[in-house]
Amino acid sequence: MTNTIPTNMPANSDCTVVMVESSRDFSLNSGSQSTPSRVGNLLAGLRESVAAAEFGAADSSDLPFENRLAVVRLGMATSLFYSLRTKHAPTAAHCLRVALSCSAWAQRLGLDEDTRDRIEVAALLHDLGKIGIPDRILRKPGKLSVDEQLTMELIPELGCEILRGCTGDHELLDIIRYANTWYDSRRHGDGPRGSALPIGSRMLAIADAFDAMTTDTVYRPAMSRERAIQELNQHASTQFDPELVGEFSRMLEERPEMLHRIVVDRWLRQLQDNAAPSIWGTVAESPASRKSASSVVHKREVLFFQQMFANQKDGVAFTDGEGTITHWNASMQRLTAIAADAIVGQRFSNDSLRLRDEDLVRDEDACLIRDCLAQGSAIVRSMMIEQPGKTPTPVQVHVSPVAGSVPGVYGTVVTVRDLSDQATLQERLEALHHQTTQDPLTGVANRAHFDNQLEDLTEATIAGGPSFSLIICDIDHFKRVNDVHGHPAGDEALKSFAAVLRAHSRDGDTVARYGGEEFLLLAPNCDNATASKRAEAIRIALESTPLPSLGGEAVTASFGVTEFQSGDTAETVLARSDRALLKAKDNGRNRVIQLGAGNVMQSPADETVATRGWLEWLTGSGPIENGEFDIVSPVPVDLVIEKLRGFIADHNAEIISVDENQVSIKMNATYSRGGRRRADQQMALRVQLTLSESREERSTGRSFNRTNVHAQLQPIRNRDRRGQDVAACFSQVINSLRSYLMGELMRPDSA
Repeated sequence: MTNTIPTNMPANSDCTVVMVESSRDFSLNSGSQSTPSRVGNLLAGLRESVAAAEFGAADSSDLPFENRLAVVRLGMATSLFYSLRTKHAPTAAHCLRVALSCSAWAQRLGLDEDTRDRIEVAALLHDLGKIGIPDRILRKPGKLSVDEQLTMELIPELGCEILRGCTGDHELLDIIRYANTWYDSRRHGDGPRGSALPIGSRMLAIADAFDAMTTDTVYRPAMSRERAIQELNQHASTQFDPELVGEFSRMLEERPEMLHRIVVDRWLRQLQDNAAPSIWGTVAESPASRKSASSVVHKREVLFFQQMFANQKDGVAFTDGEGTITHWNASMQRLTAIAADAIVGQRFSNDSLRLRDEDLVRDEDACLIRDCLAQGSAIVRSMMIEQPGKTPTPVQVHVSPVAGSVPGVYGTVVTVRDLSDQATLQERLEALHHQTTQDPLTGVANRAHFDNQLEDLTEATIAGGPSFSLIICDIDHFKRVNDVHGHPAGDEALKSFAAVLRAHSRDGDTVARYGGEEFLLLAPNCDNATASKRAEAIRIALESTPLPSLGGEAVTASFGVTEFQSGDTAETVLARSDRALLKAKDNGRNRVIQLGAGNVMQSPADETVATRGWLEWLTGSGPIENGEFDIVSPVPVDLVIEKLRGFIADHNAEIISVDENQVSIKMNATYSRGGRRRADQQMALRVQLTLSESREERSTGRSFNRTNVHAQLQPIRNRDRRGQDVAACFSQVINSLRSYLMGELMRPDSA
C-alpha cells in the first residue's frame, strides 16, 4: 500500500498518512463477545431497519460541543490563531476545522473538562510553528527538497517554543509535540509510542489526517469522506491508534453533521465576542476592535466587483507583487481542475497549474507572472492546459501588471480564455429541446428530462467516461410556508430556490425540479468532495436570501450528496443521494450530508482481476463459476454492517434470512437496455453474505482487526443460470458491494 500523501510533498500539505497499530489506555467499544455471536447480533438489526439508520433530530442538547471552544474563551490563543491566519490563511482554516473535529470527538468520548480544553486548544494551534517557516517554503506549490522537508519537520517544536512564552502547561505542549508521532513509531528513539502517547496527540493525528485528505490541494483533489475513513482504517496500528480510528469512524457514520460548516461559522462569530480566562489568562478586547468586527459594510463597488469576478466566463486570477495568488474564480477552477481553497495563498507556477506551450513542451522553470513582473508589461500567449485523463485544452493566457500612482507594481491580473468553447448545431438544438423539457413554474428541467440525463451519464461513466455527482435538496418545513404565508408565497420560494441553484450551476450541469419542493443538481465530471462544497455554498446562499413574500425571512434546505461509484445504476445513485437527504433531515435540517464513493482506485496489478479476470472467474471451474468471492474491509464489522444496510436500501433488496453471521438477500441486477420493459433488463439474484472478524499480523509484529465478507451469488430463475448476461450481473454486484463495504476484492482461496 502506498502512502496517501507522498513523502516528497508540497509545502502546504498538512499531514502524511500511512499505516498503524495499538494498545489501550482506556476502553472504547471493543466488546468481549466471540466473533460469530457479535457479528450475528449486529446482523440481527438489519431486518428491523433496512431502509436507513435512523438518528434523532439534533436539538439544544447537541449544542455544547459545538460552542465549546467559544465557551473556553481562548484569550491569548485567539491572538496566536489570528497571527497564524495572517501568516498563512489556509493553514489557519485547517487548524480550525481540526479543532472543531476534536471538540466534537472529545465530547463524545466523555473526557474530563481539563483534558478537553487542552485538546481543543492544541488542535487549534498545532500548526502554529509554521509562523517560523520561511514563505519560500510554506508557499511553494511544487515538491519540497530534502532540506525543505527537514525544515517542515521542525513545525511542532517551533510551535511549542512559541507557546512556552504564553503557558507552562506541559500536557498541552506534549499534545502538540507528539501529534505527528506514529503510534508504532520507529523514528523517535526513546520517545513515547503506542498508548504512552497523550490521548490528545493520538486524536489530533487522526483528525488532522482526515481533514488533510478531505481538503483540496494543488497536487491532489479532496477525497470523499468514506474514502478518507477507509484510508484511516488501512493505516491503523502503524500510524494511528486503531481503537481511536474505529471510534472516529463511528462518530462520522452516526453523526456526520458534527463536522458541518455551520459549526465553524457559529464558532467564528462567538470567537470575535469572547475573550476571558483561558489556560493562559485574559486578553482584553478593545472597544475599537469590537466596533470594527460588528460594522463591516460592503460598498456598492465591492459588490459589483464580486458579482463580475464570480460570473466571468473566462478564468480570472489575481496575484500580489510576489506572485502569490490572492483570488481565483470559478471559471479558473473549471479550466485547471484546481479549487480556489487549494491554490489561494500559493505562488503562481506554470508547471503546478499544468500550463504548457502549444507544443506541450514542459518547462518547470517557466513562470508567466515572474516574466510579467520583471518586464512590467502585459504578456499574451497561446498555451495548453492539461488535466489528468483529459485532452489538453487550448487557451489564451493574458497576464497584465497592476500599477498605481506610486512607482512599482502591486500585482498582476491573469485572464485565461478557453478557445475550444464553440457553439455547435447540436447545442443549439438542445437549447430548443430544453423549452419542451422544463418545469413551467421554476424554469429548470423537469423530472423526465432529469431521468434521461441521469441514465445517459450513468451509461457514459460505466463505459469509461468521467464520474459525476448528484445533489438532491429539499426545502425545510415547506408545508409551514404554504400554511402561514399562502401558496403564492410558496411558489415564490420555489422560484427563488431554483434561481439560487441555477446561479451555482456550471456549464454542463442539469438543475431539475423532481417534484414538490424537491430539486436536483446533476454535476458531470465532479467528485463527491467538490459536490459537497458546492452544496454548502448553495445552502449558505439560500439561507442568506430574504424573500419579500415571506416578510423578509429566508427559507433553508437540506442536501444529500453522492457520487457515482463502481457497480452503480441510475437507480442506486438516486437512492443513495435520497438516503443522504433523509439523514440530513433526521439530523437537524439545513445541512449537507455526503454518502458514497468509498471505493479505492485499483493498481494496474489489481486491474486484471477487475476486468480481464472477471470472465475467467465467472466462466471457469470451481466455486468462482457460482459467483463466489471475498471482500476484505479494513473498517470494523459494525461499520461494515451499516454500509451493508445502505447497500440493501439503495438496491431495493429484500432480506430473505439472517442466521448468526450470515445474511441472505434477494436483489435485481441490471444487465442491458435491450428489452422493451424494465423487467427485461434485470436479473433476480440471491446473494448470501457471511461476515467474520479476524486479526492480521503486520511485518512489525503487531496485528490489526479486519472484516471478511464471503459472498455467494446465484440467479434465482433457472433459465438465467446459463444465460450470457450472468457474468455482467455478477460483475455489477461484486463491484457495488466492494464500493459500499470499502474493501479489497480477493479470490476465495487467497482470503
